[in-house]
Amino acid sequence: YIIDKLSLDKWSPEMIAGRMKHEKLPASISHETIYQYIYSYPGQKLKLYQHLMLARPKRQLKYSRRKRILPEIYKISNRPEYINNRSEFGHFEGDLTFFKGSKNGNISVLVERLSRKAFLIKNNNKTSKNVMLKIAAKTKTISAVKSITFDNGGEFTQFGLLSLQNIQTYFCDPGAPYQKGQVERTNVCLHKFIPKKSDFNAITEAQIIYANNKMNNLPKKCLNFLTPNEAWDINLKLNRCA
Repeated sequence: YIIDKLSLDKWSPEMIAGRMKHEKLPASISHETIYQYIYSYPGQKLKLYQHLMLARPKRQLKYSRRKRILPEIYKISNRPEYINNRSEFGHFEGDLTFFKGSKNGNISVLVERLSRKAFLIKNNNKTSKNVMLKIAAKTKTISAVKSITFDNGGEFTQFGLLSLQNIQTYFCDPGAPYQKGQVERTNVCLHKFIPKKSDFNAITEAQIIYANNKMNNLPKKCLNFLTPNEAWDINLKLNRCA
């Protein structure tokens, strides 16, 4: 019955399963079971896939990511105004940037919003545990980090690691990476020194340190032509005095 409906009548598996139920046939199966048979060894021998609408010899399953629901406290809409207007030192934005030759290898980019000082971390994979452990290790050495704003990428789901250091985390609205525009611009600056077309596997720690130093020693108009390093040192001293 099923093979005839597929090959002769050109019905889809969903039509066949639905009609079997409607006709109250002795055997009733789901359209998913029909798909599994079509792409099983016996089904492949009969080339049943040729009767499907797209006639793909291999099945392409659609996976849907579960939408991550964040508590209100972590949403960027609840980020305090003193962070938004850069009136307090110690608030960062974070992102990953990728290069040629690897879909997983990347560089984490952290940038302090007031001084524009950047910190770079090389990651050989993009699993959240790996990315966030390295960011947490880096923030321990920085000591001035009060908050970090990320986008909704799955690489940042283990953000709870930062709360152990009393670092508040915020997330951009879905599809709104421009809400962390400082780190987006910093990524562009990084690619002046390590082009995006660079082979990730050939990028050395020395190159990353070199690029980081170059970026932090560029005079910036928004800093009255101080460099990020100079602005960082000034604000760090003021923060300690306070």
